[in-house]
Amino acid sequence: MNTRHQTVVVIDPISSGRRYGQDIRNKGYHALALVTRKQFPGRLQRLHGVDGFDEVVHVESLEQAKTSMAGRVVLAVIPGSDSALRISDRLAAHLGVVGNPIPTCVTRMNKLEMKRRLQQEGVPVTPALKLSLEELAEGYDPGIAFPVVVKPTQGTGARNVKICHSRSDMYKALAAIESNAESGLQEEKNALVEAYVEGPEYFIVTANLGATGRQILCFAEYEKIQIGDHPSVYRNIRSISPISDLARQAFAYISQVNSAIEANIGINDIEFKINSAGHFIIEQNGRLPGANVPSLIELCTGLNCYDLNIDIYLGHIPPTLPVPCYEKHFCICCLICEQGGTVTGIEGDALVKALDSFHELGLLVEKGEVIEATRDFLSAWGVVYLIHDDVEVLRRHAEIVHERLKLALA
Repeated sequence: MNTRHQTVVVIDPISSGRRYGQDIRNKGYHALALVTRKQFPGRLQRLHGVDGFDEVVHVESLEQAKTSMAGRVVLAVIPGSDSALRISDRLAAHLGVVGNPIPTCVTRMNKLEMKRRLQQEGVPVTPALKLSLEELAEGYDPGIAFPVVVKPTQGTGARNVKICHSRSDMYKALAAIESNAESGLQEEKNALVEAYVEGPEYFIVTANLGATGRQILCFAEYEKIQIGDHPSVYRNIRSISPISDLARQAFAYISQVNSAIEANIGINDIEFKINSAGHFIIEQNGRLPGANVPSLIELCTGLNCYDLNIDIYLGHIPPTLPVPCYEKHFCICCLICEQGGTVTGIEGDALVKALDSFHELGLLVEKGEVIEATRDFLSAWGVVYLIHDDVEVLRRHAEIVHERLKLALA
């Protein structure tokens, strides 16, 4: 059967979402990128790409998206980034294709509404509330003991995520969110205040095969450091065996989260912390994980997450899915620079490329560019991908990367 006239739509293909085009075309479908923003915030613009797609359509609203799809044979609508969630489920429902339930779509894209839903469903979460600068100035007491975390209720990258130890800190954090000129939507200028949770941070990538069918695809640990009041400066992201006791216990919690917010269709990832009190969600991302994780999963296990997710959204859902076997593991080294300046060069790249775990170096800055100090994932100046069958080798090599690979600034 000729499938070229049959279209698979990816909304806002950013970061890992950029690869969808080639995988859709490899399956014989017409790959259409539906782009909802003229400009993506900060370095997200550099991570936006549509080269692999047959066609690109620009829209600014759900109604425009519906109009642009008229007369087409659309078989699937897939979210390519967080911004896509604003219209992806609604557009899928309009077109009569597979998607997650409309009544709970806001809970899957808004961090505060997600937490409210989880509380209603009895899933453990940290206390949280929405707060504005005006409300704080009028003397409103959030009722959450310091330290607290202040973050946008929508968006990605942890750019304006701050740990606050006083009302003065909160004023600054709220002002930064509400005045963010790069926020394309009003929702991205709303702030969430939540209790700060101690403990190591992880994420799980899950294939959701319907309301009851779920499988773990990847389990990984974040190594983050705090620079100033920025608590989410990524240093390393390391994969861990998905069949360990730690992974099984975490997956049970993650399955509760996905069930409560009815994230029933597609591959997503959930970030959370673990401490003596249990598991606590940080956020759920209703799309493939970023940082090139899907391609690293494929290199370590042979599983093509793109092919699987396209099939899920096409309705070709497998009845069961085995846990991927990690013959190798990955480590993503996020390159940090604690000061800003003009880039004059890079030191140590030859040494890093000689490591037997070295897979790829991705630079996010150019010589002559003026950069800011690293304060979140999106302001890292580059990424080194390491792959090896020995996790201890990965740990040692990651330290070599951070010790030797340096950015020269003027």
